[in-house]
Amino acid sequence: MTESIQPDLFGDYDRAQAEAERWRQPASCPACGTEERSGHMLRQNHGAEPGEPGICGFPAGEHPIYGAECVAQNLVRNHITYAARNDQADMLAERMERGRALGLDVEAIAAAARQESPKKNP
Repeated sequence: MTESIQPDLFGDYDRAQAEAERWRQPASCPACGTEERSGHMLRQNHGAEPGEPGICGFPAGEHPIYGAECVAQNLVRNHITYAARNDQADMLAERMERGRALGLDVEAIAAAARQESPKKNP
């Protein structure tokens, strides 16, 4: 007598396959709109999970550090602030370009950083 093997009695295999496929597909960041080539890259670069509205498991706009921004936006905001405060024109130009692509108001960020910058002693 031949036994039939039923490896997926409760549909676990199908659910696992669907979940894995979700992470392999292109996905967009809910905060900045950037499309990454996979859910894995979205999680790594933006802190968002495919199909989820928030950042790093927090509801949209409620992350204690990033607020409504994604990880990429927050990082670029910090780079712009650093470059503006330290008069690093090349870095500032590069980071402002990236910030625009991420939907940041880069001119306002740079202006605020320059205004908050401590005066340098000659």
